[in-house]
Amino acid sequence: MSLSFLLKPVVGKLRQYLPCIFTLFSIIPALSQGSGSAVILQYHHVSNETPKITSVTPETFRKHINYLAENKFNVMPLVDLVEAFRNKKALPEKTVAITFDDAYLSIYTEAFPILREQGLPFTIFVTPAPVDKNYQKFLSWAQLREMTETGATLANHTMNHAHSVERLPGETRAQWLSRFRQDLDMTEARIREQTGQSVKMFAWTFGETTPELRVTLDEMGYTGFGQQSGAAGEYSDFTRLPRFPMAGIYGLNDFAIKVNSRALPVTSQSPDSSLITQDNLKPELELALAEGDYQKKQLKCYASGQGELKVTWLNKEMTLFRTQANKPLPVGRTRYNCTAPSNRGRQYYWYSHAWLRLTDEGKALD
Repeated sequence: MSLSFLLKPVVGKLRQYLPCIFTLFSIIPALSQGSGSAVILQYHHVSNETPKITSVTPETFRKHINYLAENKFNVMPLVDLVEAFRNKKALPEKTVAITFDDAYLSIYTEAFPILREQGLPFTIFVTPAPVDKNYQKFLSWAQLREMTETGATLANHTMNHAHSVERLPGETRAQWLSRFRQDLDMTEARIREQTGQSVKMFAWTFGETTPELRVTLDEMGYTGFGQQSGAAGEYSDFTRLPRFPMAGIYGLNDFAIKVNSRALPVTSQSPDSSLITQDNLKPELELALAEGDYQKKQLKCYASGQGELKVTWLNKEMTLFRTQANKPLPVGRTRYNCTAPSNRGRQYYWYSHAWLRLTDEGKALD
């Protein structure tokens, strides 16, 4: 029985009800033929007792891992995946990397035994402060070291999980960026001191960033990871590679569709910034596309909480289009998600752009 046959009814339902349920689609660019696409999964808690918005149950996590094993997915270490992207190396079909954010204890108690059983590599983006303070629901350095011995990579997630996009009262741009640099240096040093690892990979807290922060990250030699969904690939921005969040309503009934996805080949976008201002609460997003194995006429875009958006093609070749929110975006984080089915209907090509509206006081919402 073919994958397209199995997915057809599920995809149909998702496309029909997506505006009313949740914003499923999100992405970042990839190889036009898909040979360089890979999916990066993002988890937080693996528990029945933690907030559903940041959790999957142990039962769901096992189903995810079993699906990867049964369908012969190529699960790669994240470091190797990034190297392949940067060197434009072809990747096997169905390539996936597994990541966790924040270093919660349930990674060790629930996820690690399942991953170790299958011999799968994974990455934990560590926030050292709660680990140092021995917080009850966080891992210890001893547990982190144990996991590195059987396939875990440890990476940078800031020292205290603060909103990097926020400036302190009276803080200049230069002081803000200097503070960001110092935090990354301190976090990386702490991980290296405790585990010997220093891989120069960084996950943005809350998925929030700005052009200035991304330039700084790149100057420091880091690869960055966001929280916008979709596959990554050739055209991806290495300061904010996409990951599929696996928590709450995400990843329960659509896991197969997500891990089989491709990256929509977005070669450029305007604006480049995520920040929106009070005088531009319905921002336009303009995307340029490379040719690829996707149906342009079936391309659709959505906004979080707003359903389907109008797509306006700006040239006859259908390589440039614009989309815009139907109503003002609220304070907090919003995404425009664009998706197109492959020519044979077996996968979806996805792209996501994250927007961030701060409060009037310049604060970000948790």
